[in-house]
Amino acid sequence: MKFTKAIEANGTHLQGNVGATYQELVEVFGEPIRYDSDGTTHMNNKTDAEWRISFEDGTIATIYNYKNGLNYLGAEGKRVNQINMWNVGGHNERAVFLVNEELIDWQHRLHDTGESTNNLVTA
Repeated sequence: MKFTKAIEANGTHLQGNVGATYQELVEVFGEPIRYDSDGTTHMNNKTDAEWRISFEDGTIATIYNYKNGLNYLGAEGKRVNQINMWNVGGHNERAVFLVNEELIDWQHRLHDTGESTNNLVTA
């Protein structure tokens, strides 16, 4: 299914999780919004990376880490390339389904063609 990067994702909340590496998510969904840390704890910044996605059927999904990265935990936190389980937010569980579908679709294309392509529509 085609998707674009969403500008707004207001009102979304945790719907489930997706198992993927940071690099896999970048390959499938493009570069995330990054909330860089200076290595100290930022109590108000609980995420380090976030993708905001709008699917062609109108479903909005967010993919993000929560309270396990450098921004929240400082030196005790994980770098984004160490995170393999991400939260998926949305207005309903369809967000989780579509995020997982895109990852599976990408894996099949990579296996079948040897090329890393995605369904991201850019303006």
